[in-house]
Amino acid sequence: MEKRSEIVDVIMKESSLILDSGLINKLKAKTGDRIQIGYIEKDESLVPIISIGDNGNKLTSNNTVSFRGHQREVLAQFGSNFWAKEENGIFYLEGDGLPVYTTVKKAVNSYLTREIIEDTNFNITKLEKYDF
Repeated sequence: MEKRSEIVDVIMKESSLILDSGLINKLKAKTGDRIQIGYIEKDESLVPIISIGDNGNKLTSNNTVSFRGHQREVLAQFGSNFWAKEENGIFYLEGDGLPVYTTVKKAVNSYLTREIIEDTNFNITKLEKYDF
């Protein structure tokens, strides 16, 4: 993503998300709309996205959305402050944390080095049988 704006678009708190009014306007959301966080594969990584949808939580008049439990745990892996970038109608979120979720192919290429494979007694040919 390109240089971040000074304005944080989404702030994750203990049990809610706080959305910047500029992002709300870009989403064309209004109080009572359901805001959802999803994930999409982009450049061989899973990236969080934000949208209006049936599976989300209601946007309050204070620009907050209830957000807790497992969905919060997953998003927290990407950070607690997020900047939104719109591309082709999709609003991608870039967090201030280190992204940990990647595709299986990238995880194998990045993390299963020869040393790890040898230390765990895996044979490289076994990994080559998987079709990514």
